[in-house]
Amino acid sequence: MPITVASRKGVSALAAEASRSRVILTNHGRPVAIVDSAERIDQDMQRLRAASAAILDAAADLVSQRSEKFDLDAVCSRLGLDANSIRDKAQHERNRQR
Repeated sequence: MPITVASRKGVSALAAEASRSRVILTNHGRPVAIVDSAERIDQDMQRLRAASAAILDAAADLVSQRSEKFDLDAVCSRLGLDANSIRDKAQHERNRQR
């Protein structure tokens, strides 16, 4: 949502919309801020903590089994992640860094 539109709608309307879904504020088409509900942010933080714990557990298992090698598909399967999604994100990040 362009900042000018958000400004015209007002804080109350912006907060109401953010309670339904995450709102990305833009300036000349470029994202500059995100308005989100506290509940959704808490849920995201819980998922991040759980993912971090899973990664640390998997890393500890990998260190204890140094003779084994895992490919991306095996690691993602063990962590409950989608390998194709990880590949897409990595490609996007490589393209962004160029």
